[in-house]
Amino acid sequence: MMSLQTENALPAAIFGILFVAASATAVAENATSGSSTRTVYDGGKALRQNMTSGAPIGADGSTYTDGNGGRWQYLLADDALATSTAAFGKSVTSGNTYRGIGGNSSVSGAPFIHVNVSGAATSDGVTDGASASAEPVDADELYIHPGDAGSGYHYVVLRFIVPEAGWYSAFLTAHDLNGAGSATSQAGAEVRLLSGGVLQAHGVVALENYTGGTSCGAILTRRFDFQMPVRWMEAGETLDFMVGANGNHACDATGLKAVVTQEDEGRFYDAGLAMANNMTNSSLNPFGTDALGMWYYFSVDASSTSLGGFPAWAPGNLTKTGVARLLEPHERNAATKGFRMTSADTLPYMCVNVSTSNAGDIAPGELVTHPCADLTRWTALRFRPPRSGIYSASIVLRDIARASGSAAANADGVMVYLLVSEKLVTNKVVAAETSNATAHFTFAPRLVAANEPIDIVVSPHSNYASDGTGISAIFRREVDVFDAGPSLAALDWATATTPAHPFADALGGGATWDFGTSASAGGTFTTMPYAFTGDWNANGYAGYGIAANGGVPRVMVATNGLANLYSGDNDFFKMAPNELWAHPNSSGSGTKCPVVRATVPSDGIYHARAYVRDIARNNSVDGVLLNILVGGCVAAAETVSIDGDSSNPNPREAVLDGDRLWLKAGSALDAALDPTSNNANDATGMSVCYAREGGATPRVVNVDFAAAGSGLVSAFTGRGREGWGDWTTWNALRPDASASAEFINCKEADGSTQRNATVSLARSSGDVLGTGSASTGSALCDSWIASTGTEDIYTFTITKLKKSEPYTLYLYSAKGNATGNATFTVGGASKGVENTWSLGTTKMLTCFDVVSDARGAITGTFAAADAGGGAFNGLTLVGDFPDYKSPAFVIVVR
Repeated sequence: MMSLQTENALPAAIFGILFVAASATAVAENATSGSSTRTVYDGGKALRQNMTSGAPIGADGSTYTDGNGGRWQYLLADDALATSTAAFGKSVTSGNTYRGIGGNSSVSGAPFIHVNVSGAATSDGVTDGASASAEPVDADELYIHPGDAGSGYHYVVLRFIVPEAGWYSAFLTAHDLNGAGSATSQAGAEVRLLSGGVLQAHGVVALENYTGGTSCGAILTRRFDFQMPVRWMEAGETLDFMVGANGNHACDATGLKAVVTQEDEGRFYDAGLAMANNMTNSSLNPFGTDALGMWYYFSVDASSTSLGGFPAWAPGNLTKTGVARLLEPHERNAATKGFRMTSADTLPYMCVNVSTSNAGDIAPGELVTHPCADLTRWTALRFRPPRSGIYSASIVLRDIARASGSAAANADGVMVYLLVSEKLVTNKVVAAETSNATAHFTFAPRLVAANEPIDIVVSPHSNYASDGTGISAIFRREVDVFDAGPSLAALDWATATTPAHPFADALGGGATWDFGTSASAGGTFTTMPYAFTGDWNANGYAGYGIAANGGVPRVMVATNGLANLYSGDNDFFKMAPNELWAHPNSSGSGTKCPVVRATVPSDGIYHARAYVRDIARNNSVDGVLLNILVGGCVAAAETVSIDGDSSNPNPREAVLDGDRLWLKAGSALDAALDPTSNNANDATGMSVCYAREGGATPRVVNVDFAAAGSGLVSAFTGRGREGWGDWTTWNALRPDASASAEFINCKEADGSTQRNATVSLARSSGDVLGTGSASTGSALCDSWIASTGTEDIYTFTITKLKKSEPYTLYLYSAKGNATGNATFTVGGASKGVENTWSLGTTKMLTCFDVVSDARGAITGTFAAADAGGGAFNGLTLVGDFPDYKSPAFVIVVR
């Protein structure tokens, strides 16, 4: 097998603009070298292209090349390893819904392989003798019926022929199409995947209430998913997707999706490939390189959780006592190697099949894990990407213990949790002899900072018996983004003693990075010199720093592309590839905060993301505060320190998300590290990245409640949470001691574009009153609408919007320098203030994504969160507005 390249080198320059849509889905304006070039070959789409091309495949089963260059054959086989194959014996069939190749059998012309060419999901023509309604067949899904097991070629084979040497993965999902009928004798269809004639996995799909076993020793399930881990394949090698009868072929209509992916080298991270490489060369846990990604195999102490529900802990935020590495070498069989808890405790374990053939029903490169017998030690696989980017994932878990009969009654399977950036995405049960013997997890492309965690957690149910679970996990970097770490590491440190300020981002296009200091987050930026002392370069580290006062503040990066492990620790690297290593100065210093500054290359709306973790690990310190700032306003902030005792509630790592930040070309986007009150043991790992969003630029309307000054425009001229830095016009709504107040015909934040949007306030009891406070330097925060308690409710309404259109609504709540203690309810959801903005790290902002009603209106309520009173300072509404219509001028003649 060819070895994976040792470096995932970013291109030297990229001049196309990268985008992240509002939903965090990545798209590229132009095809660039910074985008993934992997090729996906879809067996269903290939057959549909074939059948509609005007020159469909003949009865000889000749090879067809699809629109992506993939080569496919449609064959019949009588043996389970397809060593003897033949072409279909009947002619092509066609119709409005299905087209394909027919067979020669007594049941509906079986065997056959058809594809749904209708462009929509359909159940037409699927029921093949079953007594229940059919399941739908998706557009481009294959519809297959095998032949009788006793009458010749009964396996239908869809064969993919590798077009060129490269890294390939494969995915299949199969389900019975006949529906949940009352028959109990129909044993379903066997589904197999072979690679070069070697079995990878197989299962039997049946929905007819079948209660018997299987004739092939495979998993019996309603839906069968399998993902072949990434492997190097030479041109001409084959992958066979097979459907055959599990005994009687009656009612064996099977839906199949067969996908082969030629992976983009340097942009994929496969859990099995990485662990197999690890077990062959080093046997480290955790293990990580720039090329293979960073992987952790550990167990979680779940003794304080209730089984069956998601636990209170989050894997990215565990204490030292909550997680333990699997450190003892373990062999599940001769081919399957990995780690277990200790020499005395076989369970829990996590291993990988390092051979080239199936071993104990574990495919080559597939992981297998098992939680602990006492139900309190769960297993977890953690992936940390070594580079920031737009990531997607495909993850398949399947039961490989295959308990059956009386054993199945006690084998209730495992619960699997998928977490992305410490947040639960979904959880599913995986258990043999049920409808959930396999589970497929995906997440849409999203911006992920280097080193932030993605976790697959496996827990037992009420019984740990037969809980062996196979895992195939592939993470893909779809698009590169502007990233500080690799850009710093790419500098010529061997010859440059004083690297230039600023320096280009590795993607180029005019984006730059710089490192500096400030007396406070958002303070004056001063360039930081390259002036390290000590042996940093000898250890493969390089970077900027201040030589005085022990060399702090400083920022550096590992230039060797390797992950360095803290010996004896639980789950952390001392330094990860492309990760920044930062340390602030003392809290009283004028150079207190090290600042990572990005200068954006073009006007646009940007999504910034930063990952930060404590790497000093001392329980007695107060940690650091990381801020993401735009235009001096704090878009996100988080305090991070070791949480080894109950008196310190701060997490040991965190992800900060600065979403939808409006920046002009040349504007600065800062990540500033504040030492809080004590800079002792404040060594901090950081990743800082950003990408530009796509789509049309929305419009912005600002309204300041109880605004200072006079006239229609507020005296406040600061930027809102959205809008360009020079879009600082705020409409002034000034209540006048009446039961309601309104502002009609709002101007946009640009100060000139007129809209008909109207904002009104109504109080449940009493007059709408404005109040003020001492100056904070922010006129927005110094005036507000007051609520005296939870029962003192205001209704706010925004009208004359587009009907049934999406909008983003920001609501500001602050009493001077303090949080405004407000509760807002919009669209049935209630929130307090959650986010930072113009008051530094004080939370004064909440956000709702809302759709206007059929009248073009948005309505919500505001009240104090407690008896101390609440404040409502104003709002920002972002979206598309109707064109302005001048008020009608009417002349009445009597």
